[in-house]
Amino acid sequence: MREINVLKTLTLAVLATLAIQGPAHADEFTDVIDSALAAYADGDIAGASEDLDYATKILAEKRSSALSGFLPEALPGWEREDADGEGMGMGMAMFGGGTSAAATYSNADGDITITLVTDSPMVASLGAMFSGLSAAAGAKPLRIQRVQFVDNDGELQGIIDNRILVTVGGSASIESKKAYLEAMDFNAIKDY
Repeated sequence: MREINVLKTLTLAVLATLAIQGPAHADEFTDVIDSALAAYADGDIAGASEDLDYATKILAEKRSSALSGFLPEALPGWEREDADGEGMGMGMAMFGGGTSAAATYSNADGDITITLVTDSPMVASLGAMFSGLSAAAGAKPLRIQRVQFVDNDGELQGIIDNRILVTVGGSASIESKKAYLEAMDFNAIKDY
C-alpha cells in the first residue's frame, strides 16, 4: 500500500512538473514517463516503478552532462578527454550518491584529471576534514579563486560553496594543476 502511495505521489509530481513546463518535445525521458503512467494505469506497479527508476537515471545523466560544462577547455598544448558517464556513476556510490563529471587533460609532460562531485552528503564533511588535514600536516594553504585546496601528495582537493568537491590529480606538475584550477569559473559553478 505504501508503495502505491509513493508511486502515486511521484507520478503526480512528474505530471505537475510537465504541466507547468508546458508542451515538451518527446524525448527518452518523456517517453519513459509516459510508459510509467501507462503501466500505472494498467495496474502494473512494478513496471511503473521500474520506468520511474530509469527516468531518474536519465535525469542523473543530464545533470552530469551539465556539470561537465564547468570543466575547463584544454589549455594550449593539451588535449582533453571526457570521462565515461557510466563509470562515474559507479564511483558515486562511494560518496553516498550524487552527481559527478570528470575530464583528463594530457600533453607530453603528463596528465591531469579534474573531477567535480556535487549533490553528495559526503562533500560537506570532507570540507572539515580537509581543513584539519592541512593544519595537522603543517601544509601551506593553497588558495585559488577564494577556495582553499589541500595538496595531498600532488592531488589538489577543495570544496566550492560547501557542496562541490573539486579534485585535481595526475602526473603533471602542481603549476599545471593550478593553471587548470585558475581556468575554471568557480562563481559559475556555485550556481549549479
